[in-house]
Amino acid sequence: MQCFEEEEPTITDLIRLLARSDIDTRWRAATALGREGAAAVDPLLMKLFDDDQNVRVLAIWALGRIGDARAIGPISRSAEGDEGPVSLAAEGALSRMQK
Repeated sequence: MQCFEEEEPTITDLIRLLARSDIDTRWRAATALGREGAAAVDPLLMKLFDDDQNVRVLAIWALGRIGDARAIGPISRSAEGDEGPVSLAAEGALSRMQK
């Protein structure tokens, strides 16, 4: 019997998983996106405008992990323009990026 390795999900796949209803799947996707680096920044920035605040929180969290300077302005606007969990996530991400 031949053994096949499972393919790694693409950034596009991981972005889609952020919207799943299962929180474990969402966090796994956010964690993986946080490890993708600069290639994930633009798709994650687009998710800052998602209707689902949970998706916005996870996108901000992943951007904070990546630490790319391109995300500072958009995350700052989320900290000021949103409230609750989104604002809290944005403040945490900005704090992490300034270290």
